[in-house]
Amino acid sequence: MKKFFILALLLIILIVGGSVYFMDNLQNTATFVDIAPQQFSQDLKKGGYALIDVRTIDEYNAGHIKGSQQSDYYQTQVFTTFLGSLDKTKKYLLYCRTGVRSALVMQMMRDMGFANVSDLQGGYNAWTTAGLPVEK
Repeated sequence: MKKFFILALLLIILIVGGSVYFMDNLQNTATFVDIAPQQFSQDLKKGGYALIDVRTIDEYNAGHIKGSQQSDYYQTQVFTTFLGSLDKTKKYLLYCRTGVRSALVMQMMRDMGFANVSDLQGGYNAWTTAGLPVEK
């Protein structure tokens, strides 16, 4: 009986310890960063990212980064549903007009368990100021 108890205790310690180790390593691989326009552009060219514009439809129609998918941050219920439909294991690049909304979205995505989200530092305004291409 004593051997069974010791064996069971060791098994529990291994399981709990392994779970803690796994969760710590999972969190360490998550990436959430602000990226300057030139680096953002390079990451887009490399591919493997989904590009999300969180501005309003009017802002998007006035000009946007080619290949972006628009979902309005201010349309709270629709936007939350949109985020919930995304694959949390994929890589995402976000932007808004100045970087404020997209920074909030990046935090939301972190809280929802997304693994790799980057935000355009300074937003669309910084992108256009850097002379990077836009689509209308």
